[in-house]
Amino acid sequence: MTTVTALDVRRLFNVTQETRYRFNGRHGDDKIVMPYLMDHVAHVVHRIAVDAAEAACRSAPDPGPPCPVPEVDAWRAPSGVVAHRAVEVLGRLPDWPGFREFCRVDDRARSLLWEPARELAAGGSREVARAVRRRVLTDYTAFLADMYVLAVLRGYGLDVRVHPLADLVFEVDAWVGRLVLDLRGGRRRAEALLVHAMPPFFFGDLKITAHDRIGAVTVPDRAGLDRAVRRLRKVLYPS
Repeated sequence: MTTVTALDVRRLFNVTQETRYRFNGRHGDDKIVMPYLMDHVAHVVHRIAVDAAEAACRSAPDPGPPCPVPEVDAWRAPSGVVAHRAVEVLGRLPDWPGFREFCRVDDRARSLLWEPARELAAGGSREVARAVRRRVLTDYTAFLADMYVLAVLRGYGLDVRVHPLADLVFEVDAWVGRLVLDLRGGRRRAEALLVHAMPPFFFGDLKITAHDRIGAVTVPDRAGLDRAVRRLRKVLYPS
């Protein structure tokens, strides 16, 4: 079963001047999230099944329309980091109520996300409280969408790997060997950070143009994922 440690991530991606600068800066400045990332082991996340991802997606309520609030927009909420922790600690992908409960009772999740969210919400108006809830919910539905794509790709036999350190520091959504995958459609900076790596990395966008909804979660449609897998196989296993 696939297991990825922070050391694995550093050995693979912390290999250019750009990535070293990024890692060292984050490691020196962030005394809250980085220590957790350096201890994190990604194991359970690589065995999430498609039906489990779909069930978790259906559990999430609709975040509703955007409600811009400056103090919430500026908050660097580590929701994805906590979501990865929840998967590994619980041994499964939690639904939305399960994730909220995990954030409340798990000591590390509580200090990273639950308490900062409560403090931010308590210090403002009802609009601020609604924006805080929407922010965490939106982050979690994005995580669920990634978990769905990961489950589908691994179900096709691709050894796709993830780790929150790769995501947060090196802008890598997922990877297969030296092929870096953009799961989110052009929003990542991994290529700029890794362009000078030797041996080189290759970069793949799933190129999904159509999407489905699983509950309130927007995910790539299966036909698009099927086509993406065929393209990825040609890159990974050229004839």
